[in-house]
Amino acid sequence: MKNEPYDFAELISGYLCNELSKEEEVHLMQILENDEHKREILEYYKKTAPVQDRINYMNSLDIDAACNKLRQRYYNSKPGNNRRYSILKYVAVFAIMVSSVGVWLIFGKRDNKMITPSAINKSINDVLPGSSVAVLVLSDGKKVTLDTGKVALKEKDGTQLSGNQGGLAYSNNDASDKEEILYNTLIVPRGGTYNLRLPDGTNVWLNAMSELRFPVKFCGNERKVELIGEGYFEVAKNKNAPFKVLTRHQEIEVKGTHFNVNSYANENYDRTTLLEGSVKILSPSVPAKFCMLSPGEQAETNKRTGEMLVAKGNMKEAIAWKNGYFLFNDEKLESIMAKVSRWYDVEVVYEGEFDEKRSFLGQVERSRKLSSLLKVLELTGNVHFKISGRRIVVMP
Repeated sequence: MKNEPYDFAELISGYLCNELSKEEEVHLMQILENDEHKREILEYYKKTAPVQDRINYMNSLDIDAACNKLRQRYYNSKPGNNRRYSILKYVAVFAIMVSSVGVWLIFGKRDNKMITPSAINKSINDVLPGSSVAVLVLSDGKKVTLDTGKVALKEKDGTQLSGNQGGLAYSNNDASDKEEILYNTLIVPRGGTYNLRLPDGTNVWLNAMSELRFPVKFCGNERKVELIGEGYFEVAKNKNAPFKVLTRHQEIEVKGTHFNVNSYANENYDRTTLLEGSVKILSPSVPAKFCMLSPGEQAETNKRTGEMLVAKGNMKEAIAWKNGYFLFNDEKLESIMAKVSRWYDVEVVYEGEFDEKRSFLGQVERSRKLSSLLKVLELTGNVHFKISGRRIVVMP
């Protein structure tokens, strides 16, 4: 059958979610009785997929868009009855619910054959995931390597720096009241992430290839930091001293809120996603131009034109990295591999031609080895990888 991979995926999803009719159950049993390979697939997902526990996760994704793509691809029709549409939603995100396996359920292989992770050749080479590591540059230029070990430092003004378990905290209760402002810079390299608690109590999580420059003590009527890369902020409230995050293309001003800022130099947009509170965002090139964000919204600034757009954002997608996941929500391969390159500290090279419109849905824990993540993408049958040292070769 032309749509056999999709039809079988629909039956599996319905079975695991208790949504099959008696006729469909009989049909599924007949298929399994005559096909050992499909029995192995079902058993694999029964063991790896606590599906019902992950149903709520669907709400974080643009499931309707995924459903429309699937409907157009396989049915080429308008939405049918409510039950079929409900099942279609489960199929659209089944790969995500089984947590890091099964992207093939959305796209299928070009030859309409299905594969399981056991069919992927194990890589002789593998790369471990990133970890809590950073370099702190003190006000005198001294560099201190940070990891999960204990840290105990003191700045020139008496500010205490302490930390362990991948985090660093500042305390300046006994610091000098001199007006001199001392700055530190926290640098998170490729393959790293780190948590920082600023002297005002604000918590910041930095993603790989990110830098934060900040004063060791906030003085005056504002709190200002400078960001390169990506950071998630939980800002301590202070109505008398707004907190500002400066990137090259955005100036974010808050008084106490939670938000994520993505400002990598090699990407075309700066993005700020608000989780709670309110945020004012200005364009450094046009100071008079600004926008206000409400929770759930995202401001996207085009680096080339300076144009700023505000739209509904996906909060779980924006902070997936902070919560320990890769979350691909209709995401292009090039964007995915940029994240992979930063987190695993690897070089990515492409061989052959790729469909630029091809996108992926899925969720993978960032704690997994590189080969485990690549297997997820390979299950689509539309891309293959070769690991050679710290280089990934991407092939059609």
